[in-house]
Amino acid sequence: MGCLICFSGASQVPTGSHLSQFPHPHEDIRFTYHFFKAIGFARYGTVRLASRKSHPNDLVAIKSIVKKKLKTGLERLEREIHTLFTLDHPNIIKLYEVFEDSNYIHLVTEHCSGGELMERLMLRGKYSEPEASHLLQKIFLAVNNLHHNEICHRDLRPQSFLFATKAVDAELKLINFGLSNKYCSNSGAEQKAKIVRSRYYTAPEVMRGEYGLKCDIWSLGVIMYVLLSGNMPFAGSTTEAVLENIQSGRFDLRDRVWKNISTSGIDLLGKLLVVEPLNRYSAEEALEHPWLCRNCPETPRIISHGVLESLKLYKPRNLFQTEVYAIIVKYLSSDKTRDLKATFMALDEDKTGFISLRELTQGLKRFKSLDSQQLQNILCNADFKKDGRINYSEFLAATLESCTLLDEDLLWRAFNLFDVDKSGVITVQNVQEAMKRAGKVRGRQEVGDMMSAVGASEAGFNYEQFKVVMRK
Repeated sequence: MGCLICFSGASQVPTGSHLSQFPHPHEDIRFTYHFFKAIGFARYGTVRLASRKSHPNDLVAIKSIVKKKLKTGLERLEREIHTLFTLDHPNIIKLYEVFEDSNYIHLVTEHCSGGELMERLMLRGKYSEPEASHLLQKIFLAVNNLHHNEICHRDLRPQSFLFATKAVDAELKLINFGLSNKYCSNSGAEQKAKIVRSRYYTAPEVMRGEYGLKCDIWSLGVIMYVLLSGNMPFAGSTTEAVLENIQSGRFDLRDRVWKNISTSGIDLLGKLLVVEPLNRYSAEEALEHPWLCRNCPETPRIISHGVLESLKLYKPRNLFQTEVYAIIVKYLSSDKTRDLKATFMALDEDKTGFISLRELTQGLKRFKSLDSQQLQNILCNADFKKDGRINYSEFLAATLESCTLLDEDLLWRAFNLFDVDKSGVITVQNVQEAMKRAGKVRGRQEVGDMMSAVGASEAGFNYEQFKVVMRK
């Protein structure tokens, strides 16, 4: 089959081709990870609980896909990997790295121990309005970020969301990107839909063979109905009758549970389950609806002086440091980033998952010592991708050092991520391979120049030298 991975943030999702040659296509992932029990089964393989050998207490989930089973599914897998490496939001599952050997492609993601949203729903029967609203706000935040990246999920259902932990207030994470696709909203036409996985959550236009970003919103309307009532919105004695009701948009509010649902809640539901996509709410509009705003706690909009100083002082000293930061921030625990996440969400007034110059200016306006040039400098320095906005990982990286998150443990983890052959020394080949696993394709000469710029010799550098480079 050849080698599949990796991707490097192209503006369009590639299709139908093997995109690069892996330096070691027969590497053994068990050299890096210790596998435990199976925790799930995917269409083409198995999901197992595992831990990185250098950090045995930190659990991950590894989806191992049998390459022989892919056949026509290769294009979808390429798209899924590209999408996950592109996305960066607290409510979207994190893809850490990808391995490939002669038989398998392994996707290493964060481990969410809290189970599926569907599992909790089945145990509870239904959610109260405040509870459902709180969950739906997180869901809409994830989908709004998706849509602002012009990506359509196409498989939204309660099984597509995992709780990060078993805690009652655990973060919710969007998963299942196998059917996701890039959608060009300026193309002027709906794109063709070839695959429908769960018809009961599928928008009418998809059943007609077309889709746009709004098909995800219909699915969220169905999820909202299910969370509040414990039932599906479109009834029928046969599958054909159910599908006919979906096409007509006739959903049932006669059950007594709906007598206790607020007028505002029913109003939002009616704006999501609209047959005509042009008249259906967007994720952005839904997030501004009174039902979601009233039932969810307001994000504190006070930005601390500490975060401000971090943003003002941050400036990557070199490209190597920038690339290391971009990879290791994914491994920060939610406990360490809780306050920074709250600050990021507070600055992100448009709820897109990005901070624009306008939002940065608005959020920091109480600090009258900042002029427009300083604000522009903050945005420019933190914007690794140079796309005119700060995403979540870029924000974390910009506040990493001065918020004392760049501690010995994180540096040791970073070193081990790049020391792929466990030699105790990071070489050009090591860095090139580690970056490729993390979805960043760089040529050997480019990586060599990057390391030479920080004083690395031909032999590379050890951990003590690595620490000096990162703390310069």
